[in-house]
Amino acid sequence: MLLLLVAMLCGCKPTEKGYRQAYEAAKNKREQKDPDEDLLTGGHRLLSEEASNWRVIDGDSLQLQHKFLKPIGDAKWPQEGPYRLAVAMLKMTTNANSMLADLRKGRSLTPVIASDGKDTYYIIAGSATYADSLGSVLATFKRENPGFQYIGLTPPKPLIIVGR
Repeated sequence: MLLLLVAMLCGCKPTEKGYRQAYEAAKNKREQKDPDEDLLTGGHRLLSEEASNWRVIDGDSLQLQHKFLKPIGDAKWPQEGPYRLAVAMLKMTTNANSMLADLRKGRSLTPVIASDGKDTYYIIAGSATYADSLGSVLATFKRENPGFQYIGLTPPKPLIIVGR
C-alpha cells in the first residue's frame, strides 16, 4: 500500500511540457478572434469602448477611438455631434486649464476640456456630426496654432474620439 501511494505522488509532478501546454492554451484563448467582431447592425459596426481604427481627414491619418467623455465644469461641446477632435491628453486639470487658456486667446475655435472619468483630461478643439466634417476644425486649429505639440497623444497628432 505504501509503495502504491509513493508511486502515485511521484507520478503527479508538473512538468515543463505541462506548463508549456497550459501557457499555449491560455495564449491562444487570449488571441482568439471573436466571430461576431464584424457584425453590422443598421449600417454601423458594433463597437466596444476599446475599439480603434484610423481615418484620413484632409490628407492626415488620424486615429479614431471610442470613449465616453463629458465636458468638465459648465462647459458645453463646441458643436453638436458625436465626433470630437482631441488635440491633447493630460493627467492634471491644472495643466489642462492652462493649455485651454492659451488655446482660447484670440482664436476662432472654442475648445473645451473633457474627462473620461478616469483622471484623464482631453482638450477638445471641436465636434462634428460626421468624422469627415472635422476637416475644417482641424484646418482651423492647425492654421491658428502652428507648431502645436500634441501633448499626451501617441502618435503626436490629433485624435478623433467618438462618444456621446
